[in-house]
Amino acid sequence: MKFSTALSIAAFAASFALPTPAMAQSLSSGDYEQCSVYDRDGDFSGYDSVCLERKRTQISRLRERQSRYNPPVPTRSIYCPQIANLGAGYLTTWWSNGGLPPYASAYDAPVNGRPCVPNQVRILRGVP
Repeated sequence: MKFSTALSIAAFAASFALPTPAMAQSLSSGDYEQCSVYDRDGDFSGYDSVCLERKRTQISRLRERQSRYNPPVPTRSIYCPQIANLGAGYLTTWWSNGGLPPYASAYDAPVNGRPCVPNQVRILRGVP
């Protein structure tokens, strides 16, 4: 009884280590066509496993790059509010979702800040 329990636990753990069918389904029919292998008579004999693995790796790299992509900052100018360092804005910001904020000279908040245009109000001397 102990051996069968250990065997079932090992099989269950191995099922997570092996590629799942969902990963195999991410390839398109064109990918399979590019990786298909034919014999000398022109009959289909199967798929090249190295080619299919290369295609899966390319797709996973593309999805990883797309997840890290930050869209460009909108072109409309947003002035930094007065509460953001007296209108000068904050030098850096941190996004709580772990993404990198777009490069900008100032942000309107230290956490989850949006790029803004510094609009510092200068304090002038009063009239004598």
